[in-house]
Amino acid sequence: MFLALHAAVQFLTLTLKQRPIMKTYLFGLIILFALPIATLAQDNTCDNLKKVIDASQEYFKELRGEETTLDIRGVEKPYQKSTLAVKDGVEMLITADEMYPEAISYLAESRFMSPELQASYDELKKMITECLGEEWVASEKDKTNDIFLEDTEYKKYILKENKKGKKVKIELYMYNQRELNKWVVELKIFGIGRNI
Repeated sequence: MFLALHAAVQFLTLTLKQRPIMKTYLFGLIILFALPIATLAQDNTCDNLKKVIDASQEYFKELRGEETTLDIRGVEKPYQKSTLAVKDGVEMLITADEMYPEAISYLAESRFMSPELQASYDELKKMITECLGEEWVASEKDKTNDIFLEDTEYKKYILKENKKGKKVKIELYMYNQRELNKWVVELKIFGIGRNI
């Protein structure tokens, strides 16, 4: 999206040097059409999150796709690729274990801890909270309220369904993922396991 806008502005700059008023007018039109598209993309993320949560009620049965593995500390752990991702273009994996199912995706990554990564975490936290509403109870752990996290940038935002019985749980992390050798914002959805 950004590249398309950038190309359009470059075109206007090169072709309309002698007409600054026309350039400003056309630039305004580009922005006017670009904003609804960005909003739709955000709304799509919320819709996708709700679909994944619905599927998590039955161990993500509807979303389980092709089998794959992840190398975790030298051990191949089995997963299945999800047929739906919370965020478009970002792969979501589901643990092969149907008794304790989890859906995992890395929604932002950075070689080092950065303001951009922190901003991604904050934006995702806000979006998820607004998307799910009052039916979920939220809490956050970081260096301000957990003695074990002092002197770290680790954050964990936890949401649980506000109901009795079996509950879906969502956790949004920002931390140094040592296996991947990078900082990540990770979304993990803990589903309800298969009954035997």
